[in-house]
Amino acid sequence: MSLVTLKGPTWVTVRQHRKALWVALALAGIAVVGLVTSRLWSDAAAEALRAAGCTVSSEKQQCFQPTRDYLDDQWAVRHVVEYAALGMLALPALLGAFVAGPMLARELESGTYKLAWTQGVRPSRWLAAKLAVPGVLALVGVPLLSAVFYWAWTTGPAHDYPTYWYEPIMFASHGVVPVAHTLLGLAVGAAAGMLVRRTVLAMSVTALVTGAALAVLAWARPGLWPARLLTGHDLSLRASKDWALDAGMLTASGERLRWDDCLAARPDGVRECLADRGGVTDFIEYHPASHFWPIQLVETAICLALAALALYTAFRVLRKRHA
Repeated sequence: MSLVTLKGPTWVTVRQHRKALWVALALAGIAVVGLVTSRLWSDAAAEALRAAGCTVSSEKQQCFQPTRDYLDDQWAVRHVVEYAALGMLALPALLGAFVAGPMLARELESGTYKLAWTQGVRPSRWLAAKLAVPGVLALVGVPLLSAVFYWAWTTGPAHDYPTYWYEPIMFASHGVVPVAHTLLGLAVGAAAGMLVRRTVLAMSVTALVTGAALAVLAWARPGLWPARLLTGHDLSLRASKDWALDAGMLTASGERLRWDDCLAARPDGVRECLADRGGVTDFIEYHPASHFWPIQLVETAICLALAALALYTAFRVLRKRHA
């Protein structure tokens, strides 16, 4: 959508914040280029290793340097992917702070919003236009960043220096959750901007509330979907696919005795310690990889519900103060 096709308060919003929007687009472009480059770099390193007739597990002397070069490259690429994941994790708070401060609180603090309202623009339409611009950027840009991130991640670093799907920064960087987190940050920013009406304070409140909300969601994530329970002897999981939540032994009555209960007391005899306490069979509680999407969808639903509540608060405050 170009500036020519935009009208009314939406056009004004884009004009007012065009520099910040261009910076946001430039940063998104840099992130995409960086992730694409990292993927191509990883693929080139893998091709060079194959061309040398070597593998990571090869013990041939002539493969020592090619293997080391390959692993060094993959390690560097892994850092690029991790930095991108951290950026995705911080994006909701950054977008929310931008909405709360420069887009809303600054106008309310300085009184410039009155000019728009004297031009026949209703307060509710003014606020909707303020939220529409970053909302569209979030709905278009975040899925693109998430898709490119996932494409860059599922290559050499994911195999040689693995980061798993259930790790907080990875889980929050692909799928539908990044969009939900970003919309939540936008909505919290709208509510904070309308309530606080002070630029710096509104930005701080938004960052704090958004960060706290995402931290609570990450803490509660294991319980968002029923976990599976394995019992028996010599149990094991696939670290790359299965998210272990709890492990230990069950007593005859079904009581759980956790490994951590004995790890500090008898680090060299954990199993014997649990058996002495009445443990009769091993257990592991875990989320398999197939639980990725159910957990994503439940967390997305929670975020959208919280975002709807925050937006309702913002419009309610606007109507109450400027009816």
